[in-house]
Amino acid sequence: MLSILSTLAAAITGLAAALTTPIEGPSTARAAAPDVQLRFAESDPKHGLTRVEDATGRVLYLWPETVLSTIDIASATARTDPVSATPVVELTLTAAGRDRLARATTNNVGRILAVLVDEALITAPVIREPILGGRVQISGQMTMAQATDLALLLRAAPRDRSLAEALMGRLNPP
Repeated sequence: MLSILSTLAAAITGLAAALTTPIEGPSTARAAAPDVQLRFAESDPKHGLTRVEDATGRVLYLWPETVLSTIDIASATARTDPVSATPVVELTLTAAGRDRLARATTNNVGRILAVLVDEALITAPVIREPILGGRVQISGQMTMAQATDLALLLRAAPRDRSLAEALMGRLNPP
């Protein structure tokens, strides 16, 4: 659900060129908001890392620790990125999420930070500078309607399960 970070265009250079994958609507069987995770990744396999592949065939290896997750999201808004002119979901992090991301990116400049939505690799930019502002952007091959629905689901989670269920019905009509 993933151009990412520090009103992202400014925080991570080259994010517009990051590999992305289409975002599918959530399964109607699941009655929860999408699971968003930011995790460090490597280009080469190492013991203890999990292999993940995006829709283009790019393979990365994920560290088990989650830097940020859905619970760290204070708000989500769909909009059009002014640089790439593509739909994005802009996230504002909680204070704890902002601080955790700031520490993680300050200590890991030059590393890959993978963005996953429901375990699907969306994008994986290289951290070019610390991301301190508490704003993150998710981009991928999605329509504005998909970005809007994703933002609504993320705003509903984890606080309002009934709204998430209603929105999932809209994403996946019977």
